[in-house]
Amino acid sequence: MLKKVAIAAVFSLMVSGVAHAALDAVKGLGKDLGKEAASTAKQGALSAVTKKLKKVQNEKGPIKFKTGKAEVDPACDKTMTAIAAIMTDYPGFHVQVDGHTDNVGKPEANMKLSQDRADAVVKYLVDKKGVAANRLSAKGFGDTQPIADNKTKAGQAKNRRVDFTVTKM
Repeated sequence: MLKKVAIAAVFSLMVSGVAHAALDAVKGLGKDLGKEAASTAKQGALSAVTKKLKKVQNEKGPIKFKTGKAEVDPACDKTMTAIAAIMTDYPGFHVQVDGHTDNVGKPEANMKLSQDRADAVVKYLVDKKGVAANRLSAKGFGDTQPIADNKTKAGQAKNRRVDFTVTKM
């Protein structure tokens, strides 16, 4: 009888151990799924705000500069006001201003011009629209990321642009 009780106790402990191991595995899986869901939600939010910033330029007009210059055209103020409003609506987000050029000229000069233009947009948003400087960064890409064919004037015009990318929440 004692032997049967001991075997039952050992069996119970084994089953209990398996159950605990299974529960631990489920908990671990739950944590992983939770992290994955949170990451997916975060990426979705970043993407949604990036799309809103892009839509502003499609509706209000692109940010323009004089040829070879890094001064924001004052005619772009409506676009900049709308961009600042979106940033106000999403106070925890960080936005990278991406400067791009066409392929006319030397690549080194285009890289510098694109960085200077991205910096100018950041300065405009901070100085004239009151966006906190720590919520913005600037990156020049020169002619390395064309969205159109640089063999035509229309393509070159499309490649001379400023994009906004939400990088952090």
